[in-house]
Amino acid sequence: MPRANFSRIDLDLVYLPFVAVSLEVIARCEARGVRYVATYGFRTLDEQSELRRLFLAGKGGKASAAGLSAHNYGLAFDFVCDAGSKPGVQPDWRLPAYRVLGEETAKAGLVWGGRFGDAPHVQWPGYVSALQLTPLRTLTERSSVAAVWAQLDNERGSPTWRAANPRLAADLARLGF
Repeated sequence: MPRANFSRIDLDLVYLPFVAVSLEVIARCEARGVRYVATYGFRTLDEQSELRRLFLAGKGGKASAAGLSAHNYGLAFDFVCDAGSKPGVQPDWRLPAYRVLGEETAKAGLVWGGRFGDAPHVQWPGYVSALQLTPLRTLTERSSVAAVWAQLDNERGSPTWRAANPRLAADLARLGF
């Protein structure tokens, strides 16, 4: 059951249409024989700052600056590939272990972090670069993450967004969004 793969994450803090498509992505990965478990979803700016500090000190994985990560807006997940048959997660961090995740993410119209050196990462399209993420930080500072999600809901309704994201738009329509 793919929902169990997200048991470590508070899904209420992640954009619901992204959650729905991500659940399907992980189910398709499992159908192909590869299990991924979500390790991160939403992160506060403080949590992001700490991860960035650790990364810069050589003590942690790749991490963007606070406000420049899709995690800060509930628009990203990080996964670990579970390579073992023993109870509990047996992490496989080797790049080839994330090939199936990348393929299924692309089929769904989401963005796979392997495109920019972060293979365990999956996120919502359109908000990858600092230039794209900065307005979300401004909106969050003025209002809330809920305001970001309302903006995304409005964007999803536009013909321009649907034309730019046909796979994702089709999946979302099928899922009732």
